[in-house]
Amino acid sequence: MSLSQRGFTLLEVMIALFVLAIGLLGMAHLQITSLKHNQSAEYRTQAALFAADMLDRMRANREAAQNGNYALAVGANLPANTNTIADADIVDWRGNLSQYLPNGIGQIACGAFNANSEFVCDITISWTETQNDGNNYGTLGTSTFTISGAI
Repeated sequence: MSLSQRGFTLLEVMIALFVLAIGLLGMAHLQITSLKHNQSAEYRTQAALFAADMLDRMRANREAAQNGNYALAVGANLPANTNTIADADIVDWRGNLSQYLPNGIGQIACGAFNANSEFVCDITISWTETQNDGNNYGTLGTSTFTISGAI
């Protein structure tokens, strides 16, 4: 072995460790990104379930829904008492939204009967989560889920 070949194996090991470190950092970034997107998907799934739940409650209490007892604006205060089924449903629903979604809030807007003689209501749920604005992932923003259903 000549003097010019000494230390060559050490250099190969250092390059291999560098390549391995870059690969592990890439895998760690992939894992973190996956966790962020899974959390966002969980929130959207929760919102869809809560919206469908409220539509089912309104269908079970159809007369009250058609009389506007379930109408609820975003900033509206909750009913002071829960003497009616509609008020109890609204209080329970808004409590679930605030418990399971960060800054979760919901609104219910019902219109008139459509061409098929169905009473249609829109349920909108909003919550705060980390957004991807294209340049960086980490800014907080509001996500919204809306569903329309016949009562």
